[in-house]
Amino acid sequence: MTIWVLQQNLTPEEEKHIQERAHLLLPFDGLPDLSTITSPLMGRQLIKALHPDDPPEAVTRRFEYFWNRYSNLQIEDIIVVPLRASQQAALAEVMGIYQYRVGEAGADVHLIPVKWHKRVPLSKFRKHKELFASAEPMVEVANAEARVALRDHLPHSYNRFAKWKWLLVIFFLMGLVRMMIRLDR
Repeated sequence: MTIWVLQQNLTPEEEKHIQERAHLLLPFDGLPDLSTITSPLMGRQLIKALHPDDPPEAVTRRFEYFWNRYSNLQIEDIIVVPLRASQQAALAEVMGIYQYRVGEAGADVHLIPVKWHKRVPLSKFRKHKELFASAEPMVEVANAEARVALRDHLPHSYNRFAKWKWLLVIFFLMGLVRMMIRLDR
């Protein structure tokens, strides 16, 4: 399970009702329908066709940025949406595959279906507040400690040992003590 931080430009009113949404917008602005892109080669060709005058290194950078997000976003991943007005983070689980629609005024709209879990005050993540201040529209949470801090706020089925980690440590230590006692005999 990958954990993503997805920046959304929301008004305070939209923030209040975000958990009523069945989809989140993905930051693939300027790209057409991606549902037909099934390989890195196809993705690279698409970027090259959209930006024919760009040098190869710019095409590579654009491709890698889009492909790392598009191809790695999977069902059961967790998306954290920072809510600036309310100083909270909304936690959602990806429930389906990428979807494309044409929005108002003919704009490309890239969506992912989600199921909402809960909101957590951003103050709970003081140590990891840089996660929510990223200028990147979509970032994978790679820091192991930050991932644990976020997972600790997920429901029991995703985080069944979060509240009981200390018990696991105690049982592990008791097993080590028993083993050492047996070795001494």
